[in-house]
Amino acid sequence: MAETRKLDSRRRAVFPDRFSPGDLFLEEQVEEDFVVFRLIKPEEVPVRKLKEQGGRFMIDAPLDREKVRQAIRDDRDSQ
Repeated sequence: MAETRKLDSRRRAVFPDRFSPGDLFLEEQVEEDFVVFRLIKPEEVPVRKLKEQGGRFMIDAPLDREKVRQAIRDDRDSQ
């Protein structure tokens, strides 16, 4: 059964314990009277450290092209 959540004055809502502070959500569908969010799991978010080189910030390690390609393909297929 669906539960109703009411936003406070800062547009925040309280969610069940299965969600933690700092969780990331992706807006999957936005309509006039509803919004659908999808929880992004931590392993889905690539995290890299930045280093400064010549006044520019660079990623310290390259991203895996195949993982990026697969993530884009999965996202497109889900829509």
